[in-house]
Amino acid sequence: MGAQSYSFRNFDLDGAIQCLKDLGLAEMEFCRVHFPPDAADENFPKVQAAIEAAGITVPCFGVEGFGDDARANRAKFEFAAALGVHVLSADPAPESFDNLDALCDEFGIQIAIHNHGPGARYDKVADTLNAVNGHSPLIGACLDTGHCIRSSERPEDVIAQLGDRLISLHLKDWSLGGAEQIIGQGDLNLPAVAAALRAVGFNGPVVMEYEESPDNPVPDMKIGWANWQAALAGA
Repeated sequence: MGAQSYSFRNFDLDGAIQCLKDLGLAEMEFCRVHFPPDAADENFPKVQAAIEAAGITVPCFGVEGFGDDARANRAKFEFAAALGVHVLSADPAPESFDNLDALCDEFGIQIAIHNHGPGARYDKVADTLNAVNGHSPLIGACLDTGHCIRSSERPEDVIAQLGDRLISLHLKDWSLGGAEQIIGQGDLNLPAVAAALRAVGFNGPVVMEYEESPDNPVPDMKIGWANWQAALAGA
């Protein structure tokens, strides 16, 4: 269990790491809000040192776009390998998939397509399933449960449909037709989601993401974390 660093976007790198520690967690999915996905960046060694000193792990990074520029795509995989990232959360363009097939196989790093809700390229679960059909098993889905609700789909049903194409999970809550909520206080059925994950044998990264209260998200996220733990215990 971890957190998405976008939740801590109003903090610098050290502040984001401290927020994670205040939650009692040790895994972070960072995004480019805190540092670019570029192993050649002059500040990258400082980023690596800060993460190592904090004793946290970075199983995933994103959400990143991928297109037909094979060189740019490779640079992101090289960055992921250098940071120890196993999953790149992604919004890949259709023309990127053949290149991503080869890069995933070469690096052993997964691409997880992120659903971004109504109007996005990957809105419904069918959009993701159609996109990955015939491609590497290392390409699948990063399911954002909040955006799933916004798209009028039940996350537990989407998990069942994705099956072994589910690579990672952004745990977020929403009120259908309304706004984001603390995890467990919206329309997200936490026990059903926990049961669905168990049913498909999911063992990938689960990261909380909370976009409200950006200046002080930890108190609300602690409530959400407790609600998720209770759901897991009862699943």
